[in-house]
Amino acid sequence: MSASENVRDHGAGSSDAFPTTHATWIDARLEEGELGREALNTHVMNRYARPLATYARASALRTIDEPDALVHEFFAMQLTRAEYLASWRASGLPLRRWLVHGLLLHGRERQREQRKAARDGAAAASSCGSCGCAGACAGGFAEVGLEPSAFEEFERAWSRALLTDACELAERELVAEGDADAWASFRQHNFDGLEYAEIAQQFRITPAEARTRARRAVFRFEHALRRLLSDEGVAESDLDEEIAWLMEVSTR
Repeated sequence: MSASENVRDHGAGSSDAFPTTHATWIDARLEEGELGREALNTHVMNRYARPLATYARASALRTIDEPDALVHEFFAMQLTRAEYLASWRASGLPLRRWLVHGLLLHGRERQREQRKAARDGAAAASSCGSCGCAGACAGGFAEVGLEPSAFEEFERAWSRALLTDACELAERELVAEGDADAWASFRQHNFDGLEYAEIAQQFRITPAEARTRARRAVFRFEHALRRLLSDEGVAESDLDEEIAWLMEVSTR
């Protein structure tokens, strides 16, 4: 199934604009030092806050803290470290996997703190004779590890965010080139479900011309998607497989 057929349920959002040279954007921000890191951190938070909270909500992480608060705390602690995203680039991992693993490590650290607090509280209660349930007070913590079902929820949310960004990037480029009608034909066919004959009537062109315009937008969308995936650390040799998987998981 083609990208144009799969993208129908993913309308363009309203996140900050990406430059047209997005394939080198993350590396360029890393090279700019603190100022570039601020822009990069904003980009990461905008794209990943909701998917990571989705993972936390569907996993044992929800027992540690409210999911949105846990993700916010994770970002606050890690993205302020100058080396955090530079270390991701050196890891060879896709960014989404790096961030999920980072959230899990953060959750485990929070869990250790909670266990210590529970043990200390139980010991204090036992010493004063007001509680006879030290074992119960120190228990109740589910082990935090990667949970496949929660990770699937995360990847579904992430894929939709990435598809939205690809749509925005493709639309901006076409509009900037004076080819807004190509995007309009693509949007009306894939998002609104109109037939090419209906689109052609609006623009006073033939259905074949409407299809050709939409295909130009499909090409630009798929190109934008490849650039975004590449920028997220997906190897060139894996892009075709990743795109096929992305389109499939986003419709589950």
